[in-house]
This record gives sequence, C-alpha cells and structure tokens, in this order.
Amino acid sequence: MENTNPDLAIFVHSNSYGGTERHTLELVSHIDSERLSADFFYSGEGFNGHIPSGYPSVRANKVESKVQKLTQQDIEVWRKILKENRAKRALLVKPSYFSIDLKLLFLLRFKYRELIVIEHSLPPRRPLLPRIGFIPKVGYWRLKNELIKYLYYKLVDRVIAVSDIGKTELYAHTFYKDVKVCGNGINTEFWVRDAKRGVEFRTRNGINSDLHVFGCVGNLFTGKAFHVAIQALSMLSELDRKRVALCIVGVGPEHENLKALAERLNLENVFFVGKQFDMVAAYSAMQTLLITSISESAPLTVLEATACGCDILSSNVGNCAEVINEMNNGVVINSHDPEVWAKEIASYLTESKYKNEDCQPSFMTKFKQKYSIEKTMSNLLSTIMHND
Repeated sequence: MENTNPDLAIFVHSNSYGGTERHTLELVSHIDSERLSADFFYSGEGFNGHIPSGYPSVRANKVESKVQKLTQQDIEVWRKILKENRAKRALLVKPSYFSIDLKLLFLLRFKYRELIVIEHSLPPRRPLLPRIGFIPKVGYWRLKNELIKYLYYKLVDRVIAVSDIGKTELYAHTFYKDVKVCGNGINTEFWVRDAKRGVEFRTRNGINSDLHVFGCVGNLFTGKAFHVAIQALSMLSELDRKRVALCIVGVGPEHENLKALAERLNLENVFFVGKQFDMVAAYSAMQTLLITSISESAPLTVLEATACGCDILSSNVGNCAEVINEMNNGVVINSHDPEVWAKEIASYLTESKYKNEDCQPSFMTKFKQKYSIEKTMSNLLSTIMHND
C-alpha cells in the first residue's frame, strides 16, 4: 500500500463464518476496488481460510486477542495495534449489541475521530417490566444493561442497519438515534446455480441424487431454530420422509444438540456438513432453503439461495417475506411450531407451485437490479465515508 495513512480502519470479531462475514469481505473487496486505503483487523477463528491472498489497497491483519472480558494482556495487544494505526475513521462490524468489552470501545473512541457501527442483527428486546430497583434480573440487571446501552450510544458517532426492521428495532430497544439503512446485496455474477458442483457436493457428503434436499444454512445458534426443521421432517409421512433430506450447513454451539435430536427421532437423511468454503456448491445441491430463525434483520442466505435457484420456506423474519413476494419463489410461515412447518413442507412437496420457469427471467432481472452488490456496496461505502 502506497498510502501510509489509511482512510478507514475496520474491526470485526467472529468465531464462525456466515452472512455477516461474507458481507464484510465483500465490503473490503469493494474498498480495495475503489483504491481506498484501509486496515482490516479481524480476530477470532471465523475468517480463517477465507481472507484472499492479498489486496493492493487493504492491509488485512489478524489480531490475537479477545474482544470480551479483556485481560491486561489483551488491552496491551489492542493498544499496540491502535498506536500504529493512522486512520481517522473506524468501522466496528456487528459488535453483537453490547457484547464487546467497554474497555475496548473506550480505546477505539479515544483513538479515532469518528467511530461507526454497522449492525447486521436485531438487538435484544428490552424487558416489558419498566421497574428499576434491586430485584435480581428485573431491577439491578436491567439498570446495568441500560447503562451499557447508553454508553454505547454516547461513544459511537454513527450507526448503520442493514434493513428497515433493523432500524425500527434499534430505535425501540437501544439509545441509538439517526440510524442509516444500507440494504444487503450479493454478487449476482458469482451466486449462480451450478448443477455439476451441486452433484459433486451431494457425492462428497453421501446425499443420494434422487432426494429432494432441504437446506438450513447458518451458524448453529439457538436463534436459528434449526431444531424446528429437524422436528418437522420427523412429522412428515413415511413416503415423504423417504424422498427428502435435510442438509445443515454451519458450525456452532448447538451442533451436538441438533445431532442428538436427529438421532433421537431416528432420522437417517439429516446431514451435518459443517463449515463450507464453496457455498455455491451447497446451494446448488439443494432445491429448497428453510429459514426457521426466530430473529433476523436481512439474512444474506435468502439472497444467495434465491440467486442459486432455490425455493424458500421462511419464518416471518427480517426482509425474507419481501424477497419471497418479489421473486414468487416460496412461502412465509408465521409460526415456529414444527407441526405447522411439517404441513407446509408436505403441501409444498405435493404442489411444487413455485417452479414457474416462464416467470424466472423477469424476476431475476428485477432481483439483480435491486440486490446488485455494486449498487449496495457503493451506497454502504458512501454512507461510511461521508457524514451527512
């Protein structure tokens, strides 16, 4: 990099690789293509194996430190990194709503002239009980959480959400004000169904070619509610169970619980394929994506799967209903009851009503126009770099 004073410093911590991480790397690539100089600092294990070999204009640096419960050693690591960085503006990606140690936030605040946050998820909702006192879990802890939220609001200059619902929830459950919305997008030239890679994916993971594959994609957290998909599969008729498979892509703390659930229900066609580097191959192996999440803002999976020709069955979260209605490629399920999902899946298998090939070209043209990565990233970068 020729410029020793970068235009932007980006900070992100992750122990998994999902939509937020893919979106972040797309942003880094776009910054690089615009020849802006930037430092990209990442910690945790999530980006391992996913960082490109080199960017002409962006320095990628792995930080061997935590972002929560910082020890004195962690603080010294961050101090050294920040001391050497000459950027005036910093972007903090998805700090998971106040789970980053306030000591680190103070370090960032004192170092940078402008501190910007981009939130990819919905914030935790405030408890309904308004009482503040010293009643455990109602008073003291609420007061503490509200204080932390207030400090985040005071220490951050600007906040970006990736959906209108994210903006609405931020206003309702945090102290953030004047939140900007920059919607997600994808590289529609990259995310294209590839039948050959789909077949190879099935072969590698032992999935029969004649099965209708439903997929769940994401970090294996409780909020993704993948147990709903597993339980729904067990409630299908014997005939339907024999002709379908469920492919779960991702890693996380719920892996063992989900695997145990599938075994307890005697489901043979549930495949846990872990972390995947070739997600086009994974989507190409599926006919249908299941989004069972309890909470989402603007999941990239709905865009990626749609671009790769998958139908979508989704709970009513984030912008999923908007995409499904625009593309006419699925159904929104207003429940997290596995029995309701089983009925919808059985109906879907019987009717196959979302495969109207005559309509696909016009729908995809509109899809590309709205969710083009060039358009959405240009908007995001302009919002980051210019304080209106």
